[in-house]
Amino acid sequence: MGAPEPIHGGLLRFVTAGSVDDGKSTLIGRLLHDSKGLFADQLDAIESASRRRGFGGVDLSLITDGLLSEREQGITIDVAYRYFATPARKFIIGDSPGHVEYTRNMVTAASTADLAILLVDARSGIVEQTRRHAYLAHWLGVPELVLAVNKM
Repeated sequence: MGAPEPIHGGLLRFVTAGSVDDGKSTLIGRLLHDSKGLFADQLDAIESASRRRGFGGVDLSLITDGLLSEREQGITIDVAYRYFATPARKFIIGDSPGHVEYTRNMVTAASTADLAILLVDARSGIVEQTRRHAYLAHWLGVPELVLAVNKM
């Protein structure tokens, strides 16, 4: 299967899926950081928040975890949408939570997605919530699924 064709006039909507702590928010933070999709003041705020939390570098997961309760608990609760663009295409990313009690928020994010990136932590492998997110993406008709193994 080749790369997905441009959808919605060159706009690709995708969602991250997977279990808690598999790296969904950090992956999105990395994509936004590396594609220069962050403003200088956003990066400054993330660097400052990372220092306050005692993080050794820049905690890129904080880019999408904007609610105070998310930052305090170190988890994603609500869906966070971020936009970025490359010269070839525009993207809307939905960062979905991995905790089972917030599964309905993952459904919200996936309901408009053209593609889902299913993250799997290499150390813990495929767990129940990973399977649940894969099933829900399929059930919602997300046309493309990318399996990404993380934390190797």
